[in-house]
Parts: sequence; C-alpha cells; structure tokens
Amino acid sequence: QIERFSRMCGASIPAWLHERMDPIRNDLDRVFEAGIELASRQCEELIERGVPGLHFYTLNKSAATIAIVRALGLHRTR
Repeated sequence: QIERFSRMCGASIPAWLHERMDPIRNDLDRVFEAGIELASRQCEELIERGVPGLHFYTLNKSAATIAIVRALGLHRTR
C-alpha cells in the first residue's frame, strides 16, 4: 500500500526502508509495529529539533496514529 501511495505522490521510498520492511512484508502485525517504531523515532527527532507541532494524515485509520502518540507519551488520560 505504501508503494502505491508513494507512486501516486511522485515520492520514492529509501533503500534502507525497503531493506527494513521487505523481510516482514507478509506479516502485517510486524509491519505495523515497525511502522510505529520508525514513525515514532522520526517524530521524536522532529520534536527534539523544535518543530512547533505534528500533523498526521490518518486516512481514516487512526490506530497507527494513536500508537505513535502513545509511544511519544503525548496521550491524555481521562
């Protein structure tokens, strides 16, 4: 799905990401977990560099965004 989406946007996927994801591409749980880990790390780097905020396009699938927000410790408890 990410390959199709990147083609539609005219973007390319870095070789290191292909190398990371190709071995697990058929295990959706592992792909999800790896995506959360990578996105969380990227968000942490952005926050450390002083970005004023983060914006996520969920594409009507909020589970990954919720997991990232929790991994960053940004979630609220009720």
